Amino acid sequence: MITFDIPAQPLSSAVNAFIRTTGWEVGFTSQAVAGKRSAPVRGAMTAAQALHTLLAGTGVSAQISGRSTAALVAPVTANGLAGVDGALALDTINVEGAAINNWDAPPSYAGGQVATGAKLGMLGNISIMDAPFNVTSYTSQLMRDQQAVTVADVVANDPSVRVYTNGLGSSAGVGDSFNIRGFSVGNYSVLLDGYGGIAPDRVIPVETMESVEILKGPNALLNGYTQYGSLGGAINVVPKRATDAPITRLTTSYISDGQFGTQIDYGRRFGAQKEWGVRVNGVFRDGDTAIDGQSAKLGVGTLALDYRGQDLRASLDVGYIDQKTYVPTGSAGFGFASDIAIPKAPDLSKQIYQNWEYAGTKSAYTLAKFEYDLSPAWTVYGGAGYRYSDQKILSTDIYVTDTAGNATATAYYSPIQGQSASAQTGIRGEFETGTVGHKVNLNASYLFQTLNQESNYYGFTSFDTNIYNAPTVAAPSLAGFSNSPPRYWDINAPALTLADTMSFLDGRILFTAGVRYQRIKVDVFNPDGSISQAYDKEAVTPAFGIVVKPIERMSIYANYIEGLQQGPVAWAGTANAGEVFPPIMTEQVEAGIKYDFGAFTATASIFQITKPSSIITTDASGASIFSVNGEQRNRGLELNLFGEVTTGLRLLGGVAYTEGTLTQTNDGLYDGNTAVGVPRWQANIGIEWDPKFVEGLTLSGRMISTSSQYVDQANTQQIPSWLRFDLGTQYKTVAFGNPLVLRAAVENVLDTNYWSAVSDGWVTMGTPRTFKLSATMDF
Repeated sequence: MITFDIPAQPLSSAVNAFIRTTGWEVGFTSQAVAGKRSAPVRGAMTAAQALHTLLAGTGVSAQISGRSTAALVAPVTANGLAGVDGALALDTINVEGAAINNWDAPPSYAGGQVATGAKLGMLGNISIMDAPFNVTSYTSQLMRDQQAVTVADVVANDPSVRVYTNGLGSSAGVGDSFNIRGFSVGNYSVLLDGYGGIAPDRVIPVETMESVEILKGPNALLNGYTQYGSLGGAINVVPKRATDAPITRLTTSYISDGQFGTQIDYGRRFGAQKEWGVRVNGVFRDGDTAIDGQSAKLGVGTLALDYRGQDLRASLDVGYIDQKTYVPTGSAGFGFASDIAIPKAPDLSKQIYQNWEYAGTKSAYTLAKFEYDLSPAWTVYGGAGYRYSDQKILSTDIYVTDTAGNATATAYYSPIQGQSASAQTGIRGEFETGTVGHKVNLNASYLFQTLNQESNYYGFTSFDTNIYNAPTVAAPSLAGFSNSPPRYWDINAPALTLADTMSFLDGRILFTAGVRYQRIKVDVFNPDGSISQAYDKEAVTPAFGIVVKPIERMSIYANYIEGLQQGPVAWAGTANAGEVFPPIMTEQVEAGIKYDFGAFTATASIFQITKPSSIITTDASGASIFSVNGEQRNRGLELNLFGEVTTGLRLLGGVAYTEGTLTQTNDGLYDGNTAVGVPRWQANIGIEWDPKFVEGLTLSGRMISTSSQYVDQANTQQIPSWLRFDLGTQYKTVAFGNPLVLRAAVENVLDTNYWSAVSDGWVTMGTPRTFKLSATMDF
């Protein structure tokens, strides 16, 4: 059941309001709705009931062909009248969703789990079938149904992505971090509505987001420079906006072993044409997690204001996040003990870290955007955003020394404060040269980031421990430690981008060519404020993409694109720890095919990505040296599936095969070896079923499988493959006259203990069996 409030208005506008409210795909011709007005639709009802109510008295009928797909038809003959024999001659119908614009989030595809399009950076919103890349946009409906809390919960649906650390339970300073196509992508690189550097630090609560979009592959042309890792892909989160139908939604939740949560979601539109919108979200969670001794607290408040006029559209997003985890889970370090085999994973529900350890952050952000139509074909746009974050971590790095799980725990205290400012402006337009159509976009952007970080508090105390049976150790003293860290670095990154998407043969061939000029200026400071390192580099990154549509519903695509990110920092434990290396660039070539069966889509792609790789060597004195030396080449094949196979049965997921190979290493030492942390096989298969024998009931299941991964470049250490099963159910009903959805889920049903992911010699643990319950009521 959905609560509707769609006033009587021109039928075409009413249908589009229905699409935005429900996420349905509704196809219609302009002739079928021309000159007609809709009936008002108000109250709680199913989407199908609302559509029939909306069409009442118009002479137009709806042919519903799937769970969320329909076509509008008018019963007319060639001269506009019903046939005398009662037979109906129908207009030819091209079933297409509402056109995807550059302002609103694209509507949902059949089944409601993914959207029909996504934002490809400065190219704007593009239909999945028109995009020369592999991109998936997960919807707010999926996030509600799966009771997702952060981005880490959402990407668990994607076979090309693996979670390295989960910010809600991890002590890692980067918070949520992922591997896409075998390369690291950190939370700092997540985009907020297409803008870099603005998304909340460490943890991004997806309950306040309309969609989470994942673009596989490098994306320098599309998104420009990002601080920590976008070489294998990019993640963009889109904030919620007020819908035409009012929203007053309350959700209460429980996550084992004792974490309770509440969310309030309120949205309204105002004005004669509902041009003004407000959306408010509040989230609070607190309590114990499924790991013994661990607890987590999360408080979120967001406000989204928007205006949609005839020629002007504008928005303002403001958010504040306060998150803290006690006894957070860290990573096990094996990179300094390469002579031992990786021991079995510990009991995931057992406490390994000390009671005095914690990781927390406070983030505040704001983002203002606008676009103005100079004419029907040309639009100017722009925006600016700002983020402030304050992070404090007292935790330990555990270095495992033998197969019995004995280890050394090295404590560190890390106060970090950061500020980012991001701005864009540009103009886009459409024109034709002969029979060739052009969509051009000229974009100028600027990203500034400053980071205050105390690096002298690492390793201030150490103690012996064991990953299977950790002792209790008294809390260390922080006397004399400052919570006002010195300036660590400043980053200035201006860019200028030009792209043109050319259309041939009535849109059957789309060719995109573009180039970005990017400057990256980094100053690294000593504690006394003097500059210890500095570089000022420029890069020109081109990209090309082509989409060919040989038949209806099929797209064949190919692309060449490059990636660009800040150079790595030599990590703790090496003789040159803290050294900042120059920017890193990657290159990708990719080809694929997509086929839309109407309510179900399958895509397949092959790719190759090459990037400079880091390596740790030992010098003559026995010291470990971090350097960028050699190349990593990832070649892969991906198969993705989403949508409704048949009415009431939905599939989501796929399979990814990746060969990560080291080449051009120092003296050929590791040439041909498998790259660290790149599993050959990854598979995610999710299924949802609406059994007909119980109205409103949905049963779901998901399998996540990952093959073994090497821990070191010599390929002497390896974590085994792992397999996880999740189960869930939801029941839609009405209570006290209001729609109510009850949900229950179990993640890691078999309570399997496993090492989940690898990065630079560090190995993270998986998640223990976790129970989730929630109830959502719309008022």
